[in-house]
Amino acid sequence: MTATDVPTYGHEELYPALGMLVVASADMESRLRYVVSELAGGDDAGWIIFEGQSVEWLVQNGKAALGQLEAMKRWPQANSDRIREALQSTLEANRLRNVMIHGQWRTDCIDWEECTVRPFNGPVDHRIFHVCRSRYRKGFEERQLAISDVEALANKMWFLERELKQSLKVAVDTWLGRQPEVVAEVASD
Repeated sequence: MTATDVPTYGHEELYPALGMLVVASADMESRLRYVVSELAGGDDAGWIIFEGQSVEWLVQNGKAALGQLEAMKRWPQANSDRIREALQSTLEANRLRNVMIHGQWRTDCIDWEECTVRPFNGPVDHRIFHVCRSRYRKGFEERQLAISDVEALANKMWFLERELKQSLKVAVDTWLGRQPEVVAEVASD
């Protein structure tokens, strides 16, 4: 079979956006793993515990470690709130990423009654796809998505990667008595 024999299902313009999403999600997950490791103590050998863990596990345990740091009053509550918001946003972005990456992309709808319609205020694309989760153990889910939705999620993941890094840096700088850099808050959806 040659490259020209491989079926593309008419989705050629979608593939670069999905590739961008794969790279962005790997960057975000790597930063998340580092931040949670640092919240838990940053031991030289401790990082091995965080390798291979899911985003959901990392966020849950990051929040637990953050709760312990809050109890110790390491830094002002606003710093913890910012980190917690970045952790939660990372989890939500990853859930949508899973639909996009693990979903079956189609040009037609399987079930209009169960399909989550794309928001009317979303950017207009020339084509709307219907994406169904291919892992049904978490239930059937179908939603309308466009290429701009995939690109927007990739950009959000890169933003969250930076926000995870900056929110932890500002908190640690505050704890150590250094003047933290002024950084924009996490943008809401």
